[in-house]
Amino acid sequence: MRIDEEGAFVGLVGGSPTRTQPHARKNSPSAPLDSRDARFVTELVFGVTRWRRRLDWLISQLRPTGGALDPQLLQILRLGIFELLELRKPDWAINSHVDLAKELVRPEAARLVNGVLRNLTRMRTANAIPKPKLEPGFSQSQRADVFGIAASHPSWLVERWMQRFGEAETLKLLASNNRRPVYSLRVNTMKVDIGVLEQELQEGGVDVERSPYLPEEYLRVNSGLQEVLGQGLLKDGLCQVQDESAGMVVSLLDPQPGEHVLDACAAPGGKALFAAARMLGKGQLVANDANARRLRGLPGTAARQGLPAGFLTVGSADLREQSGQRHVPFDRVLLDAPCSGLGVLAKRADLRWRRQPADIQSNALLQDELLDAAAQLVRPGGLLVYSTCSIEPEENDLRVDAFLSRHPDFTAEPAPPGLLPDSVLDDNGFMATFPHVHGIDGAFGARLRRRQ
Repeated sequence: MRIDEEGAFVGLVGGSPTRTQPHARKNSPSAPLDSRDARFVTELVFGVTRWRRRLDWLISQLRPTGGALDPQLLQILRLGIFELLELRKPDWAINSHVDLAKELVRPEAARLVNGVLRNLTRMRTANAIPKPKLEPGFSQSQRADVFGIAASHPSWLVERWMQRFGEAETLKLLASNNRRPVYSLRVNTMKVDIGVLEQELQEGGVDVERSPYLPEEYLRVNSGLQEVLGQGLLKDGLCQVQDESAGMVVSLLDPQPGEHVLDACAAPGGKALFAAARMLGKGQLVANDANARRLRGLPGTAARQGLPAGFLTVGSADLREQSGQRHVPFDRVLLDAPCSGLGVLAKRADLRWRRQPADIQSNALLQDELLDAAAQLVRPGGLLVYSTCSIEPEENDLRVDAFLSRHPDFTAEPAPPGLLPDSVLDDNGFMATFPHVHGIDGAFGARLRRRQ
């Protein structure tokens, strides 16, 4: 309910799969949830959020009458259907939801919950679960509605992708967004050899493999992430949870030891820490973000990862407010700009329900302003890397085109040979990853060189 009514981030409600602290039972004197229960709660929150549209459509098909439902009753029905259909819970699991409706709503609500869920289990047994149907002659918008219900995405987004990718490719993308996300570890090679850590994790029962994109620095965790977190490897500074697409953005930046580097929108700091490792802790790295609170823990993490004192400076300025001020120019600037986040819907299940078409346009205005501000901080001959975790051209290629039209002193350059795998580069040499193609978060990155 906090996600629906208060706009809470799904990870704050259910607990991010990457969190290390225990989940407390709010308003209860009892001990925090154990790790097994915590994982189950997280799965419920993420799953119900991800499948919300399909669950609500099923409720509309299974209810004897229409009309608005009490918010708590709606959540109980969503939970019950999710557990029965997606988690394949046995029929007796219905009882807990009936009891929940009695306690949180009213006795009559319990009868509704029992009727809807019993109806569902009968359909499950008969292999007759309702499905939205495509009818001959449906328009693209109507087909988008059907696919949006079946794959639990907003129709506007489905139709947008159908126009861009075609129907078959869109269905693959929708399916990818609904899979359990894959998490990766960026190994801190300043403190541990990746081969040694890989072997230790495998011997401890964690299913890991080398990243196909960054095999010398990243391990992909197929199962056992909670075991990794429980071993304290993050607290010891040996690794951090970070998607490979984020790592490839830093590879695109290619920071070198001894350089003066700026991560302009750095929160929460993962890319800055990887850049620091690439720099071997030599030179100067500035991690800036307009939200100082989101960088509060970065200095401590940097120290645990073995970075020398004085190497990292943390700033909290709105980049746009620095326009016109005198600065020591940077050799390299990373602008990982605020964006729609439509490339990370597998990990951020709530984002699909928060975004609207107008958000993409408003983001573009902000991204242009930030690019203009960042450009002033790059020395002649230096490099500006623009990146997002979006797969939308209005936030990616089109922003680069608009920037170059305003800044003739910059030119786009393709990624140098060997810097990134060819499979993640588009025809312009820009980095472009897609969840259904590359099996990682969708992201974009472009190198913009300032002329001498």
